[in-house]
Amino acid sequence: MSLGVKQAKSYLNIKEGKIIHKTGAGKEALYDFIEGYLVDITKRDREFKGETVVYWYFDIQTETGEIYSLSIHYSSGVAKSILNALGSAEVLGKIRIETYQSGDFTKAIVYNNGERLSWKYSELPPLEEIKVGDKLVKDDSKRMDLFNQMAQDIVNKINRII
Repeated sequence: MSLGVKQAKSYLNIKEGKIIHKTGAGKEALYDFIEGYLVDITKRDREFKGETVVYWYFDIQTETGEIYSLSIHYSSGVAKSILNALGSAEVLGKIRIETYQSGDFTKAIVYNNGERLSWKYSELPPLEEIKVGDKLVKDDSKRMDLFNQMAQDIVNKINRII
């Protein structure tokens, strides 16, 4: 027989270059980075203003055993940057995700065992224009297929057990 306590996750978001941890009673703590060991990447639907929106969840375990789940909009540049950087690591160790504001955009830098990671892919599948009704819209499905595959490849590299 085994006994244990299920580890609760603390959820984080990113806004205006900062990592946000809602601490209750409407208060927020702002951080520049999160550091620890990647234990999972998942994709989930969330309800937002009556719409279903897809988010990535990057689960990171700290040295003290706490688990933080960083949620980022599925097709955001920040999520793509983090996945592309993590995808370049041969072996995952202690990671650090730093966020910052550059003009109107939030950006991210990823480190693995103290070394800054470059992107795995500098060239991404191009956006295609498709006709929906009488409108031309940009289709990023081939690009997002690549990021989904990268996420799966990264999860397959994880060797840390919660």
